[in-house]
Amino acid sequence: MRAIAVPDIGGTPGPADVPVPSPGPEEILIRLTAASLNPIDLDIAQGGLPLPTTRPLVLGVDGAGQVVEVGAAVRGFAPGDLVHGQFLDAPLGRGTFAEYAVLAQSPSHGALLHTPDALSADVAAALPTAGMTALGVMETLDEAVNLGAGRSILIVGATGGVGVFAVQLAAARGAEVIATARADADAWIRDLGASQTIDYRRDDVAELVRKSHPDGVDALLDLTRDQPRFTAYSTLVRDGGSAISATFTASPELLASERIAVTNFMMRDKPALLARITDEAASGRITVPIERTIAFDEIPEALARNAVGGARGKTVARI
Repeated sequence: MRAIAVPDIGGTPGPADVPVPSPGPEEILIRLTAASLNPIDLDIAQGGLPLPTTRPLVLGVDGAGQVVEVGAAVRGFAPGDLVHGQFLDAPLGRGTFAEYAVLAQSPSHGALLHTPDALSADVAAALPTAGMTALGVMETLDEAVNLGAGRSILIVGATGGVGVFAVQLAAARGAEVIATARADADAWIRDLGASQTIDYRRDDVAELVRKSHPDGVDALLDLTRDQPRFTAYSTLVRDGGSAISATFTASPELLASERIAVTNFMMRDKPALLARITDEAASGRITVPIERTIAFDEIPEALARNAVGGARGKTVARI
C-alpha cells in the first residue's frame, strides 16, 4: 500500500510501499479516507517520543476512515463503521499517512471513536489532536482561574491548529480572548471569537497587553516553541493567574513559581476528550477550520511547509 514514511529515525518523510497491516486480537484495521497534519508528526520522525518504533516508520497520528476488519477480542467496532481518532499507539510507525492503518480498540496513547453522521471525513480527521489539546487546556484553565465571563486570556500562536480551537472554546466560555496573529488574519481570527488581535511581527505584544490590561491577564496559553518568549509573556499574567505551555517550554524555574500557576500541558483521558470535542463539532458549537486540503502525494511538502509556521487552521490530506 502507499504510505508516507521515514526509513529510520531522523530520516526525511517520503513515499513508501509497505504491506497492508493485519490486526491482532484487540486491533482494528481501518481503510483511511483522510488524515490531518500535526507538529507531532515531525517529532515522531525525529525520535522525539519515548516509545518503540517500527521500520519503516509510517507517519500521521490523526485520521478518519472505515473499519475493514476487527480482531477476535474487539467489542464495539465492526466492519463498515466510520471512525476517527488519534492513531497514537506503541509501537509508533503504523500511522495515518497510508491507505490502511491498524489501531488497538483502546490505544495506549491515543483514542478512537465512531464518527457522527454530522461530520465529514475531512473534518473528523482534522479534529483529534488539535481539538483534544485545546479542550484539555481550556478545562485545565477552568479549574485554575474559572475561565469565563470577566476573565481574559492571551493566546500566542492563535491561528495554528490548536489555536483555532482554543480561541473558539475560550470565547464560548465568555472570556476575553487576546490573540497573536498576522495582520492579514485579523478578521478571520476575530470571526472565531477573538476580542483583540496583536500582530506579533509588527507590534510589541507585551507592551500592548500591559497597556490594555495593566493589572495583568488572567491566563496565558502559548502554543509556540519559544521558551524565552513564554517566560517573558508569563510576566503579563496577574498574581494568582495561570500560564500554560502546550509545547513543554515552561522552564523548571518558572514551574516553581509561587506567583502564578505554570503548567506544561499533557493530555489525559484522551477517549473522553475526543468524545467531548467531537460532540462540540458535531453540534455546531465550534467550527473546524481547514486551511488546505491536499492530495496524498503532497504530504511531505506540506509537513515541511508547516514546520516553518504561520499556519491558519488545519491541513487535511485526502487518502
